[in-house]
Amino acid sequence: MQNLVLTPTPFIGRSQEVAEISELLDDPSCRLLTLVGPGGIGKTRLAMEVASRKHDSFPDGIFVVPLAPLNRADDMLTSIAEATPFRFQHDSRHPRKQFFDYLREKHTKRILLVLDNFEHLLKGAEIVSESLASTTNLKFLVTSREALNLQEEWVRQITGMSYPDQGDSRPLEDFSAVQLFLDRAHRIGGDFGLIEDTRSIIEICRLVEGVPLAIELAVGWLKTLRPADIAHEIQHNMDILATRSRNLPERHRSIRSVFNHSWKLLCEDEREIFQKLSVFRGGFTREAAEVVAGASLYALAGLVDKSLVHLNAAGRYHVHELLRQYGAEQMSTANQTVRVQQAYIEYYLGILHRLEPEIKGRQQIAALDSIQADFENIRGAWQLAVQQGKFTLLNQAVESLHFFADMRGRYQEVIALLRAAITPFPHTSDHEQTYPMYRIQARLVRLILLGNMRIDSDLRAQIDSCLAAARRQQDQAEIGFCLLVSGIVTFWEVYNKWPKHNPEALRLFEESYNIYNRLGDLFYAADALSWIVPCKTSGREEEDSSTEILRRSLDMRNAIGDRNGVAWITLNLATSMRGEYDYIECERYARQALMLMRE
Repeated sequence: MQNLVLTPTPFIGRSQEVAEISELLDDPSCRLLTLVGPGGIGKTRLAMEVASRKHDSFPDGIFVVPLAPLNRADDMLTSIAEATPFRFQHDSRHPRKQFFDYLREKHTKRILLVLDNFEHLLKGAEIVSESLASTTNLKFLVTSREALNLQEEWVRQITGMSYPDQGDSRPLEDFSAVQLFLDRAHRIGGDFGLIEDTRSIIEICRLVEGVPLAIELAVGWLKTLRPADIAHEIQHNMDILATRSRNLPERHRSIRSVFNHSWKLLCEDEREIFQKLSVFRGGFTREAAEVVAGASLYALAGLVDKSLVHLNAAGRYHVHELLRQYGAEQMSTANQTVRVQQAYIEYYLGILHRLEPEIKGRQQIAALDSIQADFENIRGAWQLAVQQGKFTLLNQAVESLHFFADMRGRYQEVIALLRAAITPFPHTSDHEQTYPMYRIQARLVRLILLGNMRIDSDLRAQIDSCLAAARRQQDQAEIGFCLLVSGIVTFWEVYNKWPKHNPEALRLFEESYNIYNRLGDLFYAADALSWIVPCKTSGREEEDSSTEILRRSLDMRNAIGDRNGVAWITLNLATSMRGEYDYIECERYARQALMLMRE
């Protein structure tokens, strides 16, 4: 079992490093190996190549966890869980305890976890240490610009690829930096005078000290400059950088000089677009690039040609993390950060707002897939909106975001986002800030309940405050929602008590249903109906039976195309049929529910 991604270009050189790292991973005493080096040096590609060759050593799984999109060390555990077979359970245990309990259960499994780009999450290094303490055969292969500084850690510095020194007479195929340059040059077409100018190619490799990213950027300039001209420009920039930045590590100077030179080769429009693209996290679509950064297809193609932007097999664009940081510096220098962030926030939170009817209707699965593909950008936009107090945009976006969490099981991450929005603005009944936050607070309470999260807070007081705020605003839809959530709170307060009949929860659900029925909101009306069933006593012949109520809810869900709702109501009907000892109907509904849940 693994989640390694196949690379589109061949791995070249580094046979010695591959052999050494592979040997260390086979050493029982080496359970945490960190590849340390500057950005662009090829740590990730080297780690992936080694991992791809270690299936026999780790038969129980090799899993890659990309950490670059994360902003907080607290999100690391969720990313590790997503990359592995582990899944958080809806019980009272803290997420960390769940994960380490899982590792203790699997302590004999031979598993390799590749944690890629750790340098900005060093505060989370204790997760690695605790994981090692919980198992016997689990190993970590980490890439980072800094060591984790753990007692268990083995560190290997990764330097540039090999290139000829002056006067070296060995054949060029002995040097991996030169071979990388020639391979990438042949891929973009034309000979560019390479055969006649091998000396300049060697000079380029030497000037950039064999850094793979710098070599690939240099190749991208072949359509604009001859190899000799590229070598001349890099030489000029490296000298300037070396004399200006004495406190900059030596290994960083050449890669930064390449970036500076790349920046100078861009026209003004390309510079402006590229620096704006640095706002994206985890890749972006062509539409997002156009709306947020003003990038036309022609401009994107130009940046792709210059190796500043890459297009993956899924059709999404990606900027290397180090290049993204460089672009962000340029954007800050140009005083455009605030304006671009505003467009970024409006675009991604606007996507959530526009997808709300689709999440509740026939385009539900496609809408959820769309949010999932851009979740890192959505998370980034939400966090920026919280920092900047964009209450209107947050309120418009929260409905879709909280349903994404519920329908895709992303409770941990989204609850953290909603709590971050609530925390700076405490509720007081007479404060102006109560109004903009009650929609978010109510959905936070619902997610905590449905996700069975262990969070120390008074949910009853919170939802009562939200309901009071909604009543003051005479917001009927929100009153209906708060009544629904209040009913869920009431239901869970007495769930384990006897008798099961819950008249107060029943009243709240019926009141919510009546409001949504008057509003013509089939989505929430059907949800309220489904909650009425477990609150009823049996044998009340004057009222609809539980099965009839569930079928009414199912009809509503089918009418609007809510596949998630149909799945859950179908499962409830299977349970209802079992209670009536109709096992044939129970099996029929259960099989339908299973099919829908898988969908």
